[in-house]
Amino acid sequence: MVTLLGQDTGHVAALARSARRSTRRFAGGLGMAMAGEAALKERQGGDILILESFDVYADRSGLGGDLAKTAHAAYALELCDRLCPARHPDPPIFAWLDQFLTRLTAGTATAERLRIFELGLLRGLGMGPSFDRCVACGRADLADENVRFLPSAGGIYCCSCARTGDIVPGPVRQALAQLGKAGLDDGSQGGGLSLEGEMAAQCRRIVLALVREQVRGPLRSLDFIEKMTGVMSGSR
Repeated sequence: MVTLLGQDTGHVAALARSARRSTRRFAGGLGMAMAGEAALKERQGGDILILESFDVYADRSGLGGDLAKTAHAAYALELCDRLCPARHPDPPIFAWLDQFLTRLTAGTATAERLRIFELGLLRGLGMGPSFDRCVACGRADLADENVRFLPSAGGIYCCSCARTGDIVPGPVRQALAQLGKAGLDDGSQGGGLSLEGEMAAQCRRIVLALVREQVRGPLRSLDFIEKMTGVMSGSR
């Protein structure tokens, strides 16, 4: 069984018969994050398709040699698996995931790029948060003032419109607004965005609260990233 996100098919599940034995139909393998041309056909009496062949054009097996890259790739794929509706083609979402995996393969795993990917995915699926203006009154002249964040409302409120919700410092709100507009190249080292220390922790907390608002149940890849981060922090 494989899960695919196709430019023309959207999110689909498929049965790849004899995938481990057939070097002709699946010469490049069916590993995580591979990109290629899939030959699919309908399977009578079910929603699961038949994957007849898969010709790899982007071999990303090298991700497996880097723990952080593997974790980020697995998380991005699981997010798309959980958030993208079945059989709903969405070429911009396909391109956004493909670009993220391409840059991750060629570069390093960075917190900046991961936040940009999360926010871009939510925006592309119509779930994008508002960090530029108050959700209630529309005020955009927030500058450095503190705001309140309610993930269920999909964004921030000025303190005149909300008395509850987490306080978000102005600089953190500005960083989130910048991340929400950034391209994936901006998340690489030297790309103009830098998240460190408390700023990185605050942005991560807020974006993950938004993700969890949309994804019901645990995200296994996210649990792995959190455990990995804890181990790395404890080893310093």
